[in-house]
Amino acid sequence: MSDMGTGGIWKEPDEGTDPGGELSSKAGSSHRFGRREFMALAGGLGAAGVLAGVLGPRLWESFFDGPAKSGIPVESPSVSASVRRPVVVLTLYGGNDGLNTVIPYQSPIYESNRGELAIDPAKVLPLSDGYALHPSMIGFKKLWDVNRLAIVQGVGFANPNYSHFESMDIWQSGASNTPISTGWLGRWLDATNSSPLKAVSIGPTLPTLLTGEKVQGAAIPPGKLVLPGDSTEQMLFAALAELNSGQPQLLTEAAAASHNLIQLSKQMGPTLSTTASSDPLHLMNSNPGNLAGDGGAALAIANGGGGLSSANVLATQLSIVANLILAGATPQVYSVELGGFDTHVNQLATQEKLLGELDAAVSAFVDAMASSAQGKGVVVLIYTEFGRRVSVNSNQGTDHGWANDVFVLGPMVKGGFYGEPPDLTHLQLGNLVFTTDFRSVYATVFERLLGVDPKPFLMGSYSPLSMV
Repeated sequence: MSDMGTGGIWKEPDEGTDPGGELSSKAGSSHRFGRREFMALAGGLGAAGVLAGVLGPRLWESFFDGPAKSGIPVESPSVSASVRRPVVVLTLYGGNDGLNTVIPYQSPIYESNRGELAIDPAKVLPLSDGYALHPSMIGFKKLWDVNRLAIVQGVGFANPNYSHFESMDIWQSGASNTPISTGWLGRWLDATNSSPLKAVSIGPTLPTLLTGEKVQGAAIPPGKLVLPGDSTEQMLFAALAELNSGQPQLLTEAAAASHNLIQLSKQMGPTLSTTASSDPLHLMNSNPGNLAGDGGAALAIANGGGGLSSANVLATQLSIVANLILAGATPQVYSVELGGFDTHVNQLATQEKLLGELDAAVSAFVDAMASSAQGKGVVVLIYTEFGRRVSVNSNQGTDHGWANDVFVLGPMVKGGFYGEPPDLTHLQLGNLVFTTDFRSVYATVFERLLGVDPKPFLMGSYSPLSMV
C-alpha cells in the first residue's frame, strides 16, 4: 500500500533493506486527509492543480487540517544589491548512488567494495583528483570542461537516517533537528510577501520546499493551462477576482486567490500551451543514445523511489521552464523532479538509464540558457535525499546510505569541486560521513542568487560556497 511522501507525491513505503530493518515511522502511520493530499488529487484535474499554490491558506484551513505551524518566526531579511537570478531546483527521488555517479575510480577501496557494481575505469569520464563521471554523463563532462559544472562533495547532515520520507523532509524543509512543515524556499516566500508566481513547480503537486506558512508557490501541470470548469464557472472566478477590500477576510483571500489564478493563466498559459508542439529547445527529444529504440515511449522504472519517471518527463519539465524563462515569465524559482533512484536491485542498468536521461535533459537546458540573454543567469541545483552504502548488496544493488554529492550547473557557475570528499577509509556503519552541511548549499542560493540574508530562513548561520 502506498503512502503520501514529500510534496504530495505518491511513494512506496521504505523497503526493509535499511540496517536494522526499521521503516520510517511515517510510512506505517495513518494520516488525515489534508491540504497536501488534496493537492495531489487536484493535480489530476489539470489546471485546477494550480489552485494548490494560489489559494489563500485560510481558505484551505477552513476545509482541511488547519494552519501549518512551524513554530519558528521568520523575519524579512535585508536584501543585498546583488542581481537576482532564476534558480531551478531538481529533486532526484529515491536516493541516487553518488559513488557510482562521481566515481573515485582509482581507489582500490571503491573497487573492492563495489565488486561487479564498480564502473569499468576504462569507460568513466575523468574529471580531476582521481574522480570521474559515470559514462552516461557525457553532457555533464562537457559542462565540466567549460567550467559550468560544480560538484559539492560529502553533503549531508548530522544524525542521518535511512528513511526516504524523513530524509526528504529534512532536505526540503531545511531543518534537520526540529520537524517543521514549511520549506526552505517557502519561508523565503513568506518573508518577502511574495506572489505565488514567484516560485513554480512544474507538475501536478507542490513540493514541501515551496510551501510557506502564509504563501505557497504555484504547481503548474505540463500541458495547456486553462481555468477549471465550464464558461459559467469561469465567469464566477472572474467575478470573485473583482471583489474589493472590505469583504470578510476569508472572502477577500478567496478573491485574491481567484485573481492569482487568472493572472497565472494569462501570464503562463500561452507559453505552456505551445511548449509541447513547438519545443524550440528540442529538450523533449534529448534522450541519450542508451535510450534509443524506445521511440520516446515512457520508460518504466521498476525500483520506485517516488517522483516522476519516464524516458522524457524531465526533458518535458525543463522545456517548459526554458520557454517560461525565454518568454520573460516572473518566477525566480522553479522546481522539477525525476524519480526511480532507489536502486536496491540491478542498479547498473537502472542507474545508467536514469543518469542518461538526467544528463541529456539538463545539459541541453544549460546549453540553451547559455545561448540566450534571458538565461545566462540561470542556475540548476540537483540533490537527492541521501547517498547509498559503500558496499554492494546481495541483489547487485545498493542500500540507503548517508552523504552524497550535489550538482550546481549554469552559465555563471564557477566549475570544479567544492567541499571535502568523504574518506573511504573512515566509514561509519558502512556509510560515507558528511563533510559539508546541506544548508551551506542553500545559503549560497539565498545570498548569491536570491540576494537575501540566509539566516532567517535556515534558522542559523551557514557559510555559502563560492561556486556562484
